[in-house]
Amino acid sequence: MAHPSISVGVRSRPQLDIAPNRPRATSVPPSPLSPSANKNTAQCSSMTKAGKQCSRQVKLPSTHSHIDPTPVVYCHQHRDAMYTAQTGFYVRQKGKEDRFADYIPPYLQRDTQLALRVEMEKAASLADVPGYIYTYEIRDPKRPSVIQLKVGRTVNLAKRLDQWDKQCGSKMQIVRGWWPVTVENDSDDDGTNGSLLKGSLKAGEPGPLCHRVERLVHIELADLVVHMPYLNPKFPKIDNSDLSSSGVGSPTPKKSVMKPCPDCGTIHREIFAFPRPEKGRYKGREWDLLVKPVIEKWGKFVSEYYA
Repeated sequence: MAHPSISVGVRSRPQLDIAPNRPRATSVPPSPLSPSANKNTAQCSSMTKAGKQCSRQVKLPSTHSHIDPTPVVYCHQHRDAMYTAQTGFYVRQKGKEDRFADYIPPYLQRDTQLALRVEMEKAASLADVPGYIYTYEIRDPKRPSVIQLKVGRTVNLAKRLDQWDKQCGSKMQIVRGWWPVTVENDSDDDGTNGSLLKGSLKAGEPGPLCHRVERLVHIELADLVVHMPYLNPKFPKIDNSDLSSSGVGSPTPKKSVMKPCPDCGTIHREIFAFPRPEKGRYKGREWDLLVKPVIEKWGKFVSEYYA
């Protein structure tokens, strides 16, 4: 669908990311981490002037442990070149170039920004289907300092939410919302606008290309969880260089250890544990002000450019 407006000698579809996003049947629980997701390094995805893939091995950023298949990575030399050489992408159906900066905030790490750029510019997959992006809050009294939000996709919202209760039922799971529609504050005249109670929710019409939306959302949320830029008092008016100087939200954190679920034995990469802010406007509003806007932004992007 879309191709870069500026040629920088980089192939449009990096080799590390050619595996298609296959739809997951709603009756099957998420699979464990694949072998590729357990590697600590990956080959640089950039192409050299000789037309060959760069042979350098790159240490995977901590954010990439949440995402499978692993997003593209670049060595230090090609990462800087990729970032500065191209500021926008050309969408044929729009007939104009759009800027990456209109969608990718500067407080995200450079590796995250480049991974989002690659996903934004990709053509729509014929295997992608309409669906929903839903969010659960997982209540765990043993971890009061974090809020755990599971962000996943499904083609049948009511059925999928019911499956999670049966699959992983040791902890309380509360529905917080879903895309493309969710519960509004004001009800209809007859009081049946909707509810977050699982037996009463109204899913509405599905949104387009739910696999693409989920992947964009996961890439950005992984950065927010690992680097915690929202804990900086100046957030969101910061860039990633501010994080290293402030001492809050280190750009090189230790890689988080993702443990198997005690209920089903799988590693749920789609569960994001946000350290709770102790004060400020984001305290107690992590879903409303941090996660929900990310889902709505990428849902709108995919709907406008690729639906």
